[in-house]
This record gives sequence, structure tokens and C-alpha cells, in this order.
Amino acid sequence: MIPRAAAPAAQIVERLAEFVAIRSVSGEEARLADRIATICEEAGVAATRRERNVLARRGEGSPCLLLNSHLDTVPPVTGWTADPWTPRFEGDRLIGLGANDAKASVASLLEAFLSAPLPRPGSLLFAATCDEETGGEGMEKLAPEIAFDAAIVGEPNNFEIAVAQKGLVKIKVVAHGRAGHAARPHLAENAIARAARDVLSIEALAFDVEDPYLGKPTAAVTMARGGIKSNVVPDLCELTVDARTVPGFDNDAMIGAIRRAVSSEIEVLSARLKPVQGDPDSSIARAALSAVPGSRPTGFPSMSDLAHLRGKPAIVFGPGTPEQSHRADESVAIASLLEAPGIYRRAIAAYFA
Repeated sequence: MIPRAAAPAAQIVERLAEFVAIRSVSGEEARLADRIATICEEAGVAATRRERNVLARRGEGSPCLLLNSHLDTVPPVTGWTADPWTPRFEGDRLIGLGANDAKASVASLLEAFLSAPLPRPGSLLFAATCDEETGGEGMEKLAPEIAFDAAIVGEPNNFEIAVAQKGLVKIKVVAHGRAGHAARPHLAENAIARAARDVLSIEALAFDVEDPYLGKPTAAVTMARGGIKSNVVPDLCELTVDARTVPGFDNDAMIGAIRRAVSSEIEVLSARLKPVQGDPDSSIARAALSAVPGSRPTGFPSMSDLAHLRGKPAIVFGPGTPEQSHRADESVAIASLLEAPGIYRRAIAAYFA
């Protein structure tokens, strides 16, 4: 049952609950994409399916404002106290997998897309896309194929106006040693010990560059694997490093810093997601700032499809909070959801003004 406080705007709450109930873990977005296409068609707006993505357009010509968020969720983590795909209400919150990240943005952007007054001239392009959590067939593939002039990327950030985003580098560090019996470790070379020294070297990295919206770069060892048996000195240990970069210290600079810090071999697993330079004076940033009185530009420290819109004015801007993402009993505040379509509509109107 929808809480009494939500009654005046029950449709957006019902819509989000419906979306939560449709399982859309990365790779399984097709059914939700079908439902969104149907909603557009029922509203008199033609929708196009591209693999597990759905696109719809209102209006004609330029400027074209892209409204984008992602359909996919991560798999449910351990700790859920009820079925993740059965939306439920507790107090002033709607609980369900993807309720916060990012189906609240999908539902709110869709509502704003269908109800905002049409610009003359100009157009709105709505894109609900797949694979944001994993990379692949979503906005990463679509962005070069669609025409638009500016974009709003819906992600849970309390409707802060994020004009910049950190880049991502994933590195495997491979420490080699010489195997031997654990009773005679002095006759062997322990790869775990070598890797441990590399962990400390990575943790000790100091970055002097600081971006005004994103802060400093970071590098963290997040996984370690080594050893085959308790009485064998291991000859191999592998570390995984997650590093986040900023425009003044990009992915190449981070790879070089880690390479110099460790004594082991490194393998770059991924470096394609570059940092996004902030532009608080872009047309869409100014429009969003006017839609949220008292706000100011900031950065988005996590990953989003903003990474794939390089060269176009774009912001991350949506309901919900980052702290609720990828956790058990994920939830979104109903009050945030109720105001979201109106905030998006104000930003759209200001962009085309």
C-alpha cells in the first residue's frame, strides 16, 4: 500500500514499485525495456528498442536534451530481509533492489520526459539503457550512434549537480617468488611477502593533484589471492588495485605511478573510463542549478554513464543517495521520489529557455 503522504503523487510511487518488481540484473533488462516502451506508446510517443535499451523522442531538431538512466541492477547481496524484487514500504521509504540505483531516476526521468512542455524548436531524447553496472551494450555503445547536444544522467546523488566524474583504472599486480617447504622458508622466496610490500607501497602513494569537484586521486588494493597449501611457501600472489583518477592526474598517470611503486609485474585490466572534466558554466549545468535553488556544482566520485558522453555538456543529477546503492534492503525516500519529476521538469524548461 502506498503511504498516505504519497497519495497526491501516487503515480510515480506506483511506477517505481512496478519497475522494482521487474527483475533487471545486468543482462536481464529486456522485460523492463519492453514495459517502458509500452508506457511510451500508451502516452502517444513512439519508442525504439535497441537490444536491451529503449529510446524515445519528443519534439524535433536542435537543441536536443538527452535524458538517460540505466535499467540494470547489481545482483542482490547477502543480507536482504525479504525478497529483493517485492517492493515494500517501511516508514517513509520504498525498499527493493534498484529502488535507489537507479530505477528512481528511470521512473522520474520517464515521467518528466512524457509530461514536460515541448520546446520549440528542440527535442527531448529519453534513453533507458542496459549494462551500466558491467559495461557493454548500453550507453557505452549507443553514445556514438545518437545525436544530442546536452545530457542529464540520472543517478542517486540527492540532486546535486555533478559536473565532473572520476576515472577508473583496474590493475592486476602479479608477485612472483620461489616455492618451498614452509619448514624451510629461508630456502624459498615468499610471493605473498613480496606482494605485501607492494600493498604498502600502493597505500603510501601520495597524490599532490586535487580537483575542485572530485578531490584527490585514490588507489586501493581490493583483492588478494595467493598460496595453495598451508605448508607450502607460495611462488605466486596476485593483487587487484582499484584506482580512481581526476582530470589533473589521468589514467596514464595513475598507471605510471603504480608501476613505479611496486616491484612486481603489473597488468592493466581496464583503463577506458577516463575522468570527466567539470564545466559549471555549461547550459545544462546552469539549468540544473536554477532548478535546485541554493545548489552548487560538485563531482560524482563513482562511475556512471557520464563517462561515455565525453565532449558533450552533461551532468549527473538524480533522486536517492549514494549510500543506499549496492546494499541489502536498498531503499529510496518517498519524499525524494515525489519531488523528482518536478525538479527534472524545471531543469528541462530552464535548458530550453
